[in-house]
Amino acid sequence: MPATDHRLVVDIAAWWITAVYECGGTVQPVLFDGRARAPSGVFHHSGDYTAGAGALAEGLAHPESYRPDPMTLLRHGGPAAAIAAVLSHVAEHTGRPSALTVVTAQTWDPPARDRLEQAASLAGMPHPAVVTTAAAAASLTGAAIVLVCVAGSAWPELTLVDTRDGHRHLATAAVRAGGAPAIDEALMRVAAARAGADADPDDWRVSREIDRARAALVVQPRAAMLLPEPHQAVVVTRDDLAAATAVHLDRLADTVKQLLADAEIDPGSVGAAVLVGENAQVGAALTDAGLPPAVTVRNPHALVRGAVTSRPPGRFPWLPWRRR
Repeated sequence: MPATDHRLVVDIAAWWITAVYECGGTVQPVLFDGRARAPSGVFHHSGDYTAGAGALAEGLAHPESYRPDPMTLLRHGGPAAAIAAVLSHVAEHTGRPSALTVVTAQTWDPPARDRLEQAASLAGMPHPAVVTTAAAAASLTGAAIVLVCVAGSAWPELTLVDTRDGHRHLATAAVRAGGAPAIDEALMRVAAARAGADADPDDWRVSREIDRARAALVVQPRAAMLLPEPHQAVVVTRDDLAAATAVHLDRLADTVKQLLADAEIDPGSVGAAVLVGENAQVGAALTDAGLPPAVTVRNPHALVRGAVTSRPPGRFPWLPWRRR
């Protein structure tokens, strides 16, 4: 594999890493021991960070030393060495790239971007280009103006993207009902009530079980959650998830209208809608809001493939403002 023709695209999400590499014009998925994705967390011991499935196994035995979402930590001032460990883990399966693109859930300010560049340097990689999840998703459609909805662990988030102008974010907004608990928090409350005890909201193992349960509820009506000792396992249902989501989706149509008004975009100009994260309830709400039927991103490598073709609008592709 020529070192001069090896572009690596990595999505380091809250719980999982997915990646592709482009070589000789061909894009190939990165497999981690035969799997399409690997845990994104890092295990911290004696000043060193390790990543991947081995780090998760260590973390389950010593949960206080595991960090499940190092990208969010880095964005808010966390150690560059944690992300360097993740990038090095990916490189073990691909070799060192000649170009690097990192997909990020949100836009970053310059200090956070500097820390990301430091992490890449520590891993022996070139300075990274940054592509947002929304930009990568919008590039999958071929439309000029795209509304991207990320289902999200807390609540859905909408971003309007102009693919003609470097996949520029025109506006973004959370679909959030004031005073209502976040979706994951609501499920945590349900699980705690059924377990007969309070669940620690800061215990990453509980959050991981909620994430696993939500993924299972896409294809089955109920899912087990294995809460940390001394709590018993509990079952959550698709109805529980629907109730936790519905309170926020009641705000979706109004949020779409406000988003389009903020961006000064006519509703008829939206050529496509993309839903990141399979959720029929959210997809139906997007259609009810007058948007085109949403393209649902299901393939774990779809976003990183989209990032291969998306074009950041400049060196710092983050928003100058953000609606709260």
